[in-house]
Amino acid sequence: MTKLHCLAFLLILFVSGASAQTTVDLTLDQARDVATQALFADDPQLAIQIAEAILSQVPDDRASLLIVAAAAPRLGDPERGRKAGARAFAVSTTDFQKYEAARLTALAAANEERYTLSTFWLRRALTVAPNAEERARTLNDARGVTRLNPWSSNLSFSLAPSNNVNGGAEDKNHIVNNVDTNLNISDSDLALAGWRATLGLGTQYRFQESAKSRSIVGLSYQGVRGTFREDTELPDETLRTDALTATLRHDRVLESGALSIILSRATFQYRTYSSRDVVQVESYETTGIRLERNLPLSDKTSLSLLIGQERLDFSVGDDRIDRTTLGAGLTYELMNRDRVNLALRFVDANGDNARNTSRDQTLSISYNWAEPIGPVSLSVGAGATIRIFPSFIELTNVGITAVDGGRKDSTAFANLSIGFPQMSYAGFSPGLRLDASRTRSNVSRYDRTTLTAGLTISSSF
Repeated sequence: MTKLHCLAFLLILFVSGASAQTTVDLTLDQARDVATQALFADDPQLAIQIAEAILSQVPDDRASLLIVAAAAPRLGDPERGRKAGARAFAVSTTDFQKYEAARLTALAAANEERYTLSTFWLRRALTVAPNAEERARTLNDARGVTRLNPWSSNLSFSLAPSNNVNGGAEDKNHIVNNVDTNLNISDSDLALAGWRATLGLGTQYRFQESAKSRSIVGLSYQGVRGTFREDTELPDETLRTDALTATLRHDRVLESGALSIILSRATFQYRTYSSRDVVQVESYETTGIRLERNLPLSDKTSLSLLIGQERLDFSVGDDRIDRTTLGAGLTYELMNRDRVNLALRFVDANGDNARNTSRDQTLSISYNWAEPIGPVSLSVGAGATIRIFPSFIELTNVGITAVDGGRKDSTAFANLSIGFPQMSYAGFSPGLRLDASRTRSNVSRYDRTTLTAGLTISSSF
């Protein structure tokens, strides 16, 4: 029998409280069995000694690597266990073997308090989970690790066709207060069909936490790219927007409910198109503070209150808008754990330019199913917004005209979100988002009907 098939091991045998030392010859399979039995008998020291002896002769012995991955964290050396688990994953040949190795590697990384790395390995485990039960188990573990992790990151993506990707008007005729102005709205200001893609990236760090409070700093980016599906003088670049937002949040538990304070600073870039066929990059910055209060009214009902103040500073024209937001929401949980949400929001915007001074009132309702219906998860919503511009100035191709009585827009909207949790990959699940809205205004330039169907990808934890 060669060295690869037979090894000598020093085994420590405990008999009647005294230790005796002996040397025995074992085949590799027998040695693995002894190491495994030692591990399950809560003797990680003996298990790892035997496994390391095997690895000195067969460096990529998968079974021994798994034993080290499981035993080393119990001996206070999770890094050693993580590296062994990663190597076991690399030499695994079947999905089940990879699943086993990935979970042990994730556990070792969690013992190192490297929670982001642990989440990464749990995502790898999800890609090779052998059945629905193991997939649910790993998903639950991933959510637990996410709760422990002071760092939290998210990724979202959507791709949506729209009949009105540019927010254009429905009709060429320019009508104000039911009076035809005999002016035509330009082709570039009419509704144009197209595609819109949105990418969201965010990360946040919980730098303080206690039984009663926590503090979080975060940074997020959202980018939008679009393309027109019909002929127009507008280049696709005009649909591009970029937003970068930094936040500081503090949450505190009170005797009844909780209070949150959020400070934010953001930069938004967008594009405009001039008559000289030039796309210009313009931007505005926002600085805001928001207070949120959550009050439980009963075991099934909770009330949320919101007050926020925000300032917008534009790069062009030195325009400024001061915006105040007031909101209230009521959430009721049904016997089957489905949730109904009712929300009311008021927004008061005062700008240096009369076109930017407005009053908004929005009433919305949503229903969220707690459990999937067949293979899909569902939520629906609907609502209405009334927006009033008390002193509105209309810009037309013949000059500037003040609109008598101001401008009033009424918008009805509805949405449907469909998730496909059974189609998830590495913890990322596809979804479908349907949005419909219709706006009617006394200034026909702002009459629009928008239908959007978007494919979304989001994380389950």
